[in-house]
Amino acid sequence: MRSVLQIIAAAVTGLLVLSACNNAENPAETNSAETSASGDRAPVIVIGVDGAEWQVIEAMVDNGELPGFRQLMEEGAYGHLLNPGPQVSPVVWTTFATGHFAREHGILDFVYPYREGDKQPVDASLRQEPAIWNLLDAQGGDATVIGYFVSHPAEEIDGTIISDRAFAGLEQSVQPEGLDPLARRVRESVHRDRDTLFSRFFPWDYDSSQAEDETSPYHKAARIVEDRVDNRILSEEFLRRMTSELLSEPGDLFITYFRLVDIVSHSAWYYFDHSDWSEKPNPDNVRLLGQIIPESYRWVDEVIQQILAAHGGTANILVISDHGFGSGTGSYETSSELLSGNHRPNGVILAHGPDIAPGPMPEHPTIMEVFPTVANLLDVPVADTIPGSIAYPLLDEAFTRDHPPRYVDRYELDWQPVAKQQVDAGSQQEEMESLRGLGYIGEGVELSDSGTDARLDFWASDPKLVVRTLHADVTYYLLQDDVAAADRVTNELKRRNPELLSRLLSRVAAKIESFRRDVPDGENLAPALEEFLARHRA
Repeated sequence: MRSVLQIIAAAVTGLLVLSACNNAENPAETNSAETSASGDRAPVIVIGVDGAEWQVIEAMVDNGELPGFRQLMEEGAYGHLLNPGPQVSPVVWTTFATGHFAREHGILDFVYPYREGDKQPVDASLRQEPAIWNLLDAQGGDATVIGYFVSHPAEEIDGTIISDRAFAGLEQSVQPEGLDPLARRVRESVHRDRDTLFSRFFPWDYDSSQAEDETSPYHKAARIVEDRVDNRILSEEFLRRMTSELLSEPGDLFITYFRLVDIVSHSAWYYFDHSDWSEKPNPDNVRLLGQIIPESYRWVDEVIQQILAAHGGTANILVISDHGFGSGTGSYETSSELLSGNHRPNGVILAHGPDIAPGPMPEHPTIMEVFPTVANLLDVPVADTIPGSIAYPLLDEAFTRDHPPRYVDRYELDWQPVAKQQVDAGSQQEEMESLRGLGYIGEGVELSDSGTDARLDFWASDPKLVVRTLHADVTYYLLQDDVAAADRVTNELKRRNPELLSRLLSRVAAKIESFRRDVPDGENLAPALEEFLARHRA
C-alpha cells in the first residue's frame, strides 16, 4: 500500500517546483540595515510539535484520522525536515528561534553548566543570540509566543510570551504581567478538569498511587505514565487553552509549542509498536497504553484544526518538529526500562497559506532553513552570520518574486539576554526529576545551587557535548555540499582538542548514513562524505 505522502503527491497536478537557489540565483538581495514592520505581509503562525513522526502521521491519515494534518497536506506543502543534530529539544528549538548553531546561541543541553558536576535546568538567560521575536519586536512587529522551550524567564517584548514554565506559576513566566490573572484562571481550570483529561488518555481510573502498589492490576501502566505523561498532559492542556485564549489576534507572528507527542513517544512506544522487539508486551498493558501515542496526535490535530478554522487562507501556517521517533532498540537503545521510544533525525515540516507553494517539497530542508524562511515571510532581515538559507521550494513563486529577502551584515539591536531569575529549589528539583525520568540526565546528576556560573566556555565543556555540538555543524555543511565549511569546523577541533577527532568523524558518518537509509530518496545525500572522512582520518 502506498503511503499517504505518495497518494497525495500523485494527486497534486500542476505542481510548481521551484529549483533550489544559492544566493547568487535568488531574488535580488538588499543590504539595507533599515528595519520596518511587516506591513501587508500575512501573519505567520508556527505550531511546534516536538517529536512528531511521519510514519505515525501517515498511518493515521490513511486510517481516516487527523483531519488537520490531512488538510495541511492536501492544500499546502509538506516534507521531511532533516536535523543534522543533536536531537536535543532545547538545543534545536533555540536553533529554530535564532537561526544559529548551538555553540553560537549558547544552549547546548537540557542542563548546565556544560561540564562535570551538579546542574540546573537551562533557561532563557543563557541564550546568546536574539530570537525571531526579538528581531520582529525591534522593527515594530507584534509576536505571541506560547510554551516555547527555554523561554523562561519571559522576555519583555511589545507582544506576549507565555513561557514554558508558566503552568508552574513561577515568577516572570508571563509577559506582560497583566496576563497573570488569565494564566491563573486557565491553570485553575486545568486542575479542575484533571480527571476528565486523564480519562481521555488512560482507559482506566488512573491514580499515581497505583505506581507504588505492586498488587494493582494497573501497576506497570501507572509506572510508565507517573510523573512523565500525567504531568505533561496537564501542562500541555494549559498551553492549549492559552493558545485558544490568544488566537483571535495573532499579530505578525504567533508561535505555540507542544511537547506531549515527544513525552508519550518516549514512554509508550513499546506498547504502541513492538515490532522491533523479540519479547512482546503483556496484552493487558498494550490495552492500557497502546493508544496513548495516537491520542497525543489527535490532541495536537485538534489544535491544528482550530488554527486552520480561525486563520487558514489568511495566515502562513507552519507545523514543524525537531526530530522523528521510533523504537528504542538497536543503535537507538534506551537505558531505562520505563522508556521504550527514542528520537530519529528526520522531523516533519508542513506549511499552508497564501504564500506557500502547495505539494510535496522537491528537496528536504534542514532545521537551519526554518529561521531564514520565517524571517523572509515576516520581512525581517537575515544576517550574514546565519548559516542557513531560505527554503525557496516552500514559497509561492509570486511571493518570491514580489518580496525579495533583506540581508544585513549582522544584527545590531539593543538586545541582551533576559536577566536570570532565582527559582525556588523545589521547582528546580521537580524539573530535574522530570528530565531524569525521561532519560535526559543521569541518576548521579544533582541540582546545583543558584549561584551557578552561566558563562559559556564552549571548549571547556564536557567532551561529549563538544562532539555532539560540532557534529551537527559538520553534518549540516556536508548535507549542503559545503566541504570547505565542514573542513573549517573539523580543523578547529583538530587544533583545540585533537583527541576528539575520531569521535566526531564517527558521529558524522553515522548521522549521514541514517539520513541516507531513512529519508525518502536520501541515498545521494552528502556526496562528499566518504572523501571528507578519508582525508581527515588520514
